[in-house]
Amino acid sequence: METDIHFARLLADLPEALVCDEAFLGELAKNAKLISVKKGDYLLRTGELCQDAYFINKGLFINLYVNENGNECVTGFAADNMFPFLSAIGYFTKQPSEFEIKALEAGELLCFSRDHIESLSFRYPLFASYYQNIMLTIIYKLDVLLAVRLSSTAEEFIQFLYTNYAWMINRVPDKYIAHYMGISNAWYCKLKRKVLSFTRTE
Repeated sequence: METDIHFARLLADLPEALVCDEAFLGELAKNAKLISVKKGDYLLRTGELCQDAYFINKGLFINLYVNENGNECVTGFAADNMFPFLSAIGYFTKQPSEFEIKALEAGELLCFSRDHIESLSFRYPLFASYYQNIMLTIIYKLDVLLAVRLSSTAEEFIQFLYTNYAWMINRVPDKYIAHYMGISNAWYCKLKRKVLSFTRTE
């Protein structure tokens, strides 16, 4: 386990006491499933039950809401360098998902079933605390991102992203950030050029 490169990122994120617990590490390795995805693959589709949680070793993903007319709305982002745990609200509600999870890059994930997460949480209270805190932190940060988007002009929000989430500006295709903001791709690109040009001349 300690030499498995597929677990290196997760082990670096876990509390040290868990990393030193051989029994815990054995169960973690035994029940985790390594998944490779291609750009454009879906981890979850509308109407499916979300039974799994993922840790992103490599890759970039978006959460989508698709209405009855087939129109897509981007509701969130997750990547190996930010928000590395990935799931959907249906994981907690145990209801068919109203959201989809799509890969924007080829990637690799560690997949954990709900049963495995619950079993580890029951027998290892430190893991339960860790997992709960990490999920709450992700939800909080995504809520803050949404609040800033709703309370700012488009230009102000792009400046906020550039200041606080430069990786998103540089890595996420423009059209998906435009969808998230609810503006056209052309308008987003115009504002992005303006913000970046102003920032570089400061």
